Amino acid sequence: MQVEEYQPLSISRRHNVPNGSTTHEDPEATYQPYHNTSYNTSSYGPEKALPVPITASHAHSQNVRSNPLSRFGKSFWTSRKVWPRIVYILTAFILVIIWVNVMLAFAEQEVKAQERNKNLNSTKGSDRQPRDLYMKGTLKKFDPAERTLTVAWGLTYLDKDNTTLLPMGDSEGMSASYAIYRDVKVVNDDRPISDNLTAIIEASFGVSVEGRLGIDNVTQPPIAILGQHPFDSVDTSIDFQQAVEENPWKQPLFGYPFDEWAGSIVFAAVDKGLADMSNLSNSWALPLSGAVLSDSTLNWRMTLAVNNTCLFDGEFAGCELHLDFIGKRPDLVRFAAILAIIVNWLSTIGIFLLTSEAAIMGRLHILTETDIMGVCFTALFALPSVRVILPGAPDFGAIIDLIGIIPNIIIISICTTMMAISKVMTRRPKAE
Repeated sequence: MQVEEYQPLSISRRHNVPNGSTTHEDPEATYQPYHNTSYNTSSYGPEKALPVPITASHAHSQNVRSNPLSRFGKSFWTSRKVWPRIVYILTAFILVIIWVNVMLAFAEQEVKAQERNKNLNSTKGSDRQPRDLYMKGTLKKFDPAERTLTVAWGLTYLDKDNTTLLPMGDSEGMSASYAIYRDVKVVNDDRPISDNLTAIIEASFGVSVEGRLGIDNVTQPPIAILGQHPFDSVDTSIDFQQAVEENPWKQPLFGYPFDEWAGSIVFAAVDKGLADMSNLSNSWALPLSGAVLSDSTLNWRMTLAVNNTCLFDGEFAGCELHLDFIGKRPDLVRFAAILAIIVNWLSTIGIFLLTSEAAIMGRLHILTETDIMGVCFTALFALPSVRVILPGAPDFGAIIDLIGIIPNIIIISICTTMMAISKVMTRRPKAE
């Protein structure tokens, strides 16, 4: 017998089957058969239930839950969770802006530090005169392991505006040979000069041979002859040492990132043309008015203090140019080091709390539901690697290691051991 169904029926969970006395248990709460579906009941006895036709599309629609928020549509923005989304997006955006502004502030500080090194701070504005000679240094490299600073020096002169420095040798009128000496003392030169040479020197150069100055060591060779060409220069290596005694926080390398270094160098200049004409080596010393610095060294900030002994009144103090350097870490390096210590301790405290709650307080779900062993082992090798990427980090053994590296490794190692023992001693549930 053929039964034709043309209208969808709403069948409850337990309903009577047409042309049969038995009932059919429908696993679904409501079922609507499709139109024009035929059933052959001849093969079914009175004790057999009528099969329910279920197509693939109907099963998919019943088993797969729709996700109205899977796309950034209207439902995504009108849901009750839209404000939390806006809050965390804005928070991330604000943090990025803050970070960029902090980095720009550090860059601005570095630019200002370079500008201060270019100031003519050796003499007062009223004392400066055009054609005064200045040493101009270009910072090339600071080696903390060797404790040396490499600087390239050139000779410049003060322009007519009393503020601009021009390189010696840029024109015929400002081209001369000057012998530059390092770490020497300028004294009065009493060596006699013949009358003929005295007359020639005074007539040609308009200077008096009386009261002239010279280098204390007449056999000392100069380190360079500058002033003939604008590209003339000489490299010097300046030794550095601890700037502040009996202060471990400022001790070189050990006090990273708060260590301070100090170095000095002394320059003296001699007019080589007059010295050769008078046949007196290392004579005719002339004053160097000051010095300026240009450029910068990575992860270091160098400051310069100038002392021109030619300007001392009263007792003769020589005529040398004393340059004192102070080397410090810039604020960016200190910020990065402090931030690394904070991150290391926050990670260590988090792992310590997880270990204490699981191993001591008996919260076993942390052992079973969290890959705590992977977290511990990852932190054990990740925290020391943070130190490697710190800018200008010295060899291991600095004070930063004693505060933010070694204790963290010890604590995390203990936590890893405790978690391993807890996992071994934890019994499985009976159901397993």
